Amino acid sequence: MTERKAALLVLGAGAWGTAIGSRLSSHSSVNVRLWSRSERLAKLINESRFNQEYLPELLLSENLTASSNLSELVSWLKNEPDDTIKCLLLAIPSKGFFQICSKLQQFNLENLIFVSLCKGVVFLEGKNYFPSEIIKQYFPKNEVCILSGPSFANEVARGLPFAISCSSDDLNLARKLSIVLNREGMRVYAISDNIGVEVSGAMKNVLAIASGVCDGLSLGLNARASLITRGMAETVRLGVALGAEKDTFLGLAGAGDLFLTTTGELSRNRKVGKEIASGGRLEEVLSNLGQVAEGVSNAPKLLALGRALKVSLPITREVCLLLDKKKDAREALNSLLKREPSDE
Repeated sequence: MTERKAALLVLGAGAWGTAIGSRLSSHSSVNVRLWSRSERLAKLINESRFNQEYLPELLLSENLTASSNLSELVSWLKNEPDDTIKCLLLAIPSKGFFQICSKLQQFNLENLIFVSLCKGVVFLEGKNYFPSEIIKQYFPKNEVCILSGPSFANEVARGLPFAISCSSDDLNLARKLSIVLNREGMRVYAISDNIGVEVSGAMKNVLAIASGVCDGLSLGLNARASLITRGMAETVRLGVALGAEKDTFLGLAGAGDLFLTTTGELSRNRKVGKEIASGGRLEEVLSNLGQVAEGVSNAPKLLALGRALKVSLPITREVCLLLDKKKDAREALNSLLKREPSDE
């Protein structure tokens, strides 16, 4: 069978966008270009093969081309051969997600597949939405997929093996894209549960902050495992209330990403929790981090969703109180321990 060619435009030259772009561009059947807001950063990537701001120590693929000219990049993607699968990969933090969708409306993007790589919640016009819902609002005629799973950008860029989920409301589309994206050392599994995948991706960042607090207080592995498990219960409750399938939370986008982000040393959100528990001020912690920690901005959005649906999210609530400086780390922990006993 002839291998299907693909053209991918990755929007966002942060760590994750750069890493996945570099990894996918290493294959001859996939043509990848990377859009950066910064002309300077795009030029540095092309000239040095390094993203000095987000992945400074990792050599990028020679086949990855970066540019800050969005119009030229969209024209390139649209003009690829008709038998090519053409995708826009949105590796944009939740805070700027609707802005990039709005910016893209100036172009005719008919027949292009949108792929969200964002793990967060988007606040727009007084309501909270998941990224795929925002895409559908702006581009109702386009097909939408979501890539999510245990995938630290640093390891992806280094070429280390990993597996990830590709979700779409149309399972056949998810399967088609999974075949295109599958590479040596990169396994892609198709699924059809956008809500479950996106709830998992957003919640795991909040729970990683809580896990970091647990580690920062030196409470031990038993406490951390208990916290992660109860955090997964929160995620499932919220997801099911929104219409997700329970099995999704046992998969790569659910348990896989949760375990990685709540225990891995490369987790930015876990680091935020550890630093706060050690007495760090949130503003300074985020400034020193130099990158986005989605759990910080998404915790209150997820708590608001839970309250609207009458879903109990006690760990998420305590994380919000901690981030709002209404409690310190030990006070937040004690609140969880003093809750009334209940069935599991």
